[in-house]
Amino acid sequence: MLHNGLVIGRRRFLKVSAAAPAAFRSVVAAEEAPSGLTLEYEIAAPPPIPPALRLDAPARAFIEFSKSGASAHCSLGVRVTLEGEPCVLPLAVWTGNRHAYWRFREALRLPAFRGDVTSNGIQWSLAIAGRQTFLARPGPAASGTSGGEPIPPWLAYKFALAADWANGPLGEGPVELWSVRSESSAAVATLSAEACETEGDVDGWLTKLGASRPVAAWSGGTRAAPKEQFERDVDRVALEPFAFRNYQGGPFGVPSDTAFATPKALEAYRRRSEIRLSGLVIVCVDCFANPAVIEELLPPPCIPSQNPALRVLALRGLADPSLDEAWLLAECTLEGDRVWYAISHVRRSLGGIEYGREVLGYPTKGGIVQALLGGNRFSASVSRRGKTAYQARGSYGGFSTGTTLAEMTVATMRLRPASGGGSRAGEIVTQPWFYQGLRKPVNRAGLDVSFSVADRSDAWNGMGPVHAYAAMVMDGAGMQRLPGKPVAAVKDAGPYYRDRCDGRLPWESPPSEGPQTQSD
Repeated sequence: MLHNGLVIGRRRFLKVSAAAPAAFRSVVAAEEAPSGLTLEYEIAAPPPIPPALRLDAPARAFIEFSKSGASAHCSLGVRVTLEGEPCVLPLAVWTGNRHAYWRFREALRLPAFRGDVTSNGIQWSLAIAGRQTFLARPGPAASGTSGGEPIPPWLAYKFALAADWANGPLGEGPVELWSVRSESSAAVATLSAEACETEGDVDGWLTKLGASRPVAAWSGGTRAAPKEQFERDVDRVALEPFAFRNYQGGPFGVPSDTAFATPKALEAYRRRSEIRLSGLVIVCVDCFANPAVIEELLPPPCIPSQNPALRVLALRGLADPSLDEAWLLAECTLEGDRVWYAISHVRRSLGGIEYGREVLGYPTKGGIVQALLGGNRFSASVSRRGKTAYQARGSYGGFSTGTTLAEMTVATMRLRPASGGGSRAGEIVTQPWFYQGLRKPVNRAGLDVSFSVADRSDAWNGMGPVHAYAAMVMDGAGMQRLPGKPVAAVKDAGPYYRDRCDGRLPWESPPSEGPQTQSD
């Protein structure tokens, strides 16, 4: 259920009782006629509702499919009331389009996740991590078509989680409730709910909510150009149990049931001393690089070193491939301290990493990372979109020199919650990292490192020639990351945030390019 709040006032909107919910138009520019499907369910086990909202009676949930141009998404939400106005609180939104994904999460602050949504004109389907989880075939029209009726807005909470989780979950700054409203001109056709066919569950949500089969259905009714509108401030303490509702569990200690965290789960989250990764191969290479390139990538107030160094830290999980990742870091000075600023962070799957990207500022994007040991040789590589962006290789001799401990302070940049267009403010967060393992004695003379220079569209491709002067290779290694700390403001984060979004910022106009799925 969504709503044309830009052209229809709240008073008039309230006169349209239980307006027909509809799939909202994608945030990606349309290249073909938009289409959508909405299914309404009665739910026996509604979720706890965040503050300022009231759950409708009887409780209802909606599955909304929408396709417009190159982008498609599926959402699941519950119908609520905000100060007498019908609204929808999204519990999850899935899309395979990169730009739509970042826009949902980082500009609109909606609970977006990775999933491929497809429609062939006969049926709609949702696949998560390559597995089809839900399929819907709409029934025939039941009672004709109604044109241009307003449909309720989505609701989103804007706030920042604490980089130092001991002070968490909420960081400094206000907690606000916003609505996402759009203009709609597409007609809505009522379908026969009894004739609609569905298979599977929507990532387990239908079972969790106690929903059986649709009680109503609509086709069409897509939204256009969603706009944000501030609704009200929200009490911080009251929102704490819902602070993780946009996130999934993982190595960051986020409670597993993130729709509502119990006091016990919140206390366990605060008591964590570190984020620990284990069972790693680490290939760390330090290089001298072009000072002009480094200076361009560092946001103020980071000051480049006199002889700027790059560090590529490649990790491989020996038993857990989800730990495979690579970091591109530049040495600099921040507030008088030597730090390594994270320019880029690459890993195969983006699902489940939102906490690190949005809370600690990790500059994460998709790609394939390899860090290999064999015989007396080692290698590391980073590939994106089918092309090798970085590779390193070398040899080591003799036996391991024993367990070695290394440490560094990593600086990252995160966005501050904001609305509207234009520049977005950010802040630099520092986080101490420690890593240790069986260190291999590297032969520095045979160290070979290169970056692709095919184009400048990616930070990895823009490094140019480098000179490797040191390498550290560890087997059976572990890493500990301590709580982060915001240390400096960045007035306009956009120029330094663009690379992690593959060239288009979340709050910019959507692209008209082809589909972009999880594998990109």
